[in-house]
Amino acid sequence: MSQQLALFLCLLAGTGALMIIVFQLVVSRILMGRDLKKRIRNRLLVFEAVAEDKKPIIDFGPVQKLLLRADIRVSPTKSVFALALITAVIVAVYLRQGLIEALVLVFFLVTALITIWRVKFERQRRQIYEELPSILDSMLRSITVGRSVEQSLVLGFSDASPVFDQLVFRLRNAVAQGRDYTGVLDVFAVFYQVPAFTQIAIALRTSSRFGSSVRPILQEVSKAIRSQQELRREFLAATAETRFTAVVFALLPPALAVYMVVLNEQFSEKLLQSEVGHTLLTISGGLQLLGIFMIWNLIRGVGRA
Repeated sequence: MSQQLALFLCLLAGTGALMIIVFQLVVSRILMGRDLKKRIRNRLLVFEAVAEDKKPIIDFGPVQKLLLRADIRVSPTKSVFALALITAVIVAVYLRQGLIEALVLVFFLVTALITIWRVKFERQRRQIYEELPSILDSMLRSITVGRSVEQSLVLGFSDASPVFDQLVFRLRNAVAQGRDYTGVLDVFAVFYQVPAFTQIAIALRTSSRFGSSVRPILQEVSKAIRSQQELRREFLAATAETRFTAVVFALLPPALAVYMVVLNEQFSEKLLQSEVGHTLLTISGGLQLLGIFMIWNLIRGVGRA
């Protein structure tokens, strides 16, 4: 029992160190991106306006932001109940079966949660990219008939799907109060990782500052997004077999391992209750994770907007 506890503590320490390294890398990338966007914004805005206006940001919690990006709406009560239930199941498996089984369960739970979140988040981004050209066309028609840029912007996003509801709410408030509304587009671009909104915000700021027409830029952005979506669909169709093969190679080995352990009790006993089995599991699990990471790096650009 003491050896298992020591192994468990070592695994926790290693996992914690790895998480800290990944967190530092992510934070450094985020800070670099924010600094670059801040410098670009300062070059486009008048100094007095930057000093007086405040960026219209609604400060959500980190967990709420993470769920909101994937359109996952769960009440705090349900979240606490689900977390308590998952923790109880993991503790029960650890006390009844052992450390290895508990770690395997944690791995599969974390993988399933990350996969669900990623799928829903990418679905949100695809919907944004599919509707954005039509929204820009609606804005151009509104500008043509004589409406202002602000009215056209709010009206164009108001007729879109619910994924733009928060953007519409904040745009309407900013326009009604006479504040700078381009910061709302910048925040939305960062929130859903859609650079097209940053281009629209830069075009609107440039038009407001220098008095140039915003219509040619919006037309070019709409054409670029349409061509990008067309290329994306062609690329997805051309690489369907490659992506399917990669998914099979990533999921089939763990599934076969679980199948063998469940069916063969003697094999599972030797594997789970001996030091050699623990070493074999550690090496095979590390190699499998390395393989999944390499496959993910190879295919993560396929079909991305």
